[in-house]
Amino acid sequence: MNVALQVALVYGPGAPEGLASFAGKEGVSIWDPARIRAAGFLDPQVGIVFLMVDAGAEEQKAWLQALGRNAEKTAVVALYAPHLSVSELAMAYRYPEQVVGVGFLDQMLSPGSLVEIAPGLRTAVAAVDAVEGFFRERGCETERVKDFSGLVLRRVLFMIINEAAYALWEGIASREDIDLAMKLGTNYPMGPLEWADSIGLDRIYNGLKGLHEEYGDDRYRPCPLIRKMVAAGHTGKRAGIGFYTHHAERGKG
Repeated sequence: MNVALQVALVYGPGAPEGLASFAGKEGVSIWDPARIRAAGFLDPQVGIVFLMVDAGAEEQKAWLQALGRNAEKTAVVALYAPHLSVSELAMAYRYPEQVVGVGFLDQMLSPGSLVEIAPGLRTAVAAVDAVEGFFRERGCETERVKDFSGLVLRRVLFMIINEAAYALWEGIASREDIDLAMKLGTNYPMGPLEWADSIGLDRIYNGLKGLHEEYGDDRYRPCPLIRKMVAAGHTGKRAGIGFYTHHAERGKG
């Protein structure tokens, strides 16, 4: 990929801001979502648009349909929809072969961060190469995965977090003991409940719901404790409270 290629970021409601560290650098700009709704693709010089919208399938399709207006055939759309099918969503875009799925967990991407790249069934190889090149040029690690809901990292990690939440809900152990067991027993960098607070329980809940709806398997059914915490606004560090209290984080994000 040419490092001079212009890149745009589009942030919808609730989207992670992991790419914000790249904004304003090396030809990366931020597009106003309201303008896209009204005018479609904003700049023909942009080669890659990162569409960051943490939403359901119908809303994702609406964003892609809007973005497809006035889009150049060569422009690539990197879509953040890790709990949905890229192959299905891409059909709402004017050029479905230009849509590539991406997923990551880091709140702010930096050198060494892992980014999963998921081509849809119609995605062109050149589009995948362009997105992968963008991340690799900025020091991120990438892996190509198949277009399955949850990709790899979320599918596995969210199930572990869900099981830890069940252990807490059922009174098997305290939150601290659950996290300590996983850190000492598996050498995890943090316990699953700590990890949940860092990622955001709302994102975990939505991800588990997406997995459950996609596969119809009860192993993905969100723990009632997570559902209740999300309903109460106890979503983790960004809210100031989740499984743990985070006074220093309240009001951030």
